[in-house]
Amino acid sequence: MLSLSACSNHPLRWEPVDLPGSGGADLRDAADCGDRWWVVGGLRAADGSTRPAAWTGTDAGWQPVTFAPLPTSYYGPQQVITSVACADGRVAMVGAVPGGAHGNPRVSTWRLDGDRMVENAAPFETYGGDTAVDVGPIAAGPAGFAIAGNRTSGAAAWLSPDGRTFTLHENDPGLAGDTVARDAITLPDGRWAVFGSADGQAAAWVGGAGWAREYPPTEEGVTEIQRVVRQGDEVVAAGIHDTEFQLWHRRGGTWTAGETFGGDPAGVRSLTIAGGRPVLVGGGLWIDGKSADAPATPVAVAGRGDALLLVAADRIWQTTL
Repeated sequence: MLSLSACSNHPLRWEPVDLPGSGGADLRDAADCGDRWWVVGGLRAADGSTRPAAWTGTDAGWQPVTFAPLPTSYYGPQQVITSVACADGRVAMVGAVPGGAHGNPRVSTWRLDGDRMVENAAPFETYGGDTAVDVGPIAAGPAGFAIAGNRTSGAAAWLSPDGRTFTLHENDPGLAGDTVARDAITLPDGRWAVFGSADGQAAAWVGGAGWAREYPPTEEGVTEIQRVVRQGDEVVAAGIHDTEFQLWHRRGGTWTAGETFGGDPAGVRSLTIAGGRPVLVGGGLWIDGKSADAPATPVAVAGRGDALLLVAADRIWQTTL
């Protein structure tokens, strides 16, 4: 057990968590799926080759997850899982590996089928092609799954009712333009929302008959929402305001600006709620706007009640806030 302290002087007692078969792990993301945690990434062999990897865990222990690439898939067996989301017993993931003449990411989605993660079939142009830019994190909700990302036309989203087939929304009115999408979430009313920036200002797009653009309140400067999380009926958003981190809150369709603090050139990598407080990863660990010591450099966080799961590059830790 390792005992460290946050700037608030609240002691954090970090417990390392053993992931069986995690030698060579390259961990990327975590999710709270109600009765269990999920941690995802890849396993890297001595020759540098990779394969997808994930683990599920409870207080009773952790188990590795089996991956089933498509029989004809060349890149699926080599992918590193970059994002995971779950809702109502359904789990889906995004994986990628560099490939092709230019080393562009070759992206697949995966869905839980029984006790295996199964690679989904998709045309190359769904995630790649001439208009591809990037594919971001995946989100889950009652309506299925959503992925935020970008195409040459600007912000984009991929939506799926079942985690098997994703439909690309690109060059849509409202989304297209000088826009960037970084994350997505289900709103309390069940609609999808995508978050990022438009013309250098923090922005959100709420789905429905179209994509209705919203602008959270900002002061002068460059702002962008990079990660979002639900806290009951409220959406908590984190991003940047020039060189600092910025929080925003959305409740009942109304936005309010939160505090600014810290900052990191790479921006916000992960966001969760634990102990009723926002926990952010960006150049370190931040709890309720204050820098906190961590047992290792954090990559991602996931929260459940007062429990906080911290993902480092090759192992995970747990504490209580």
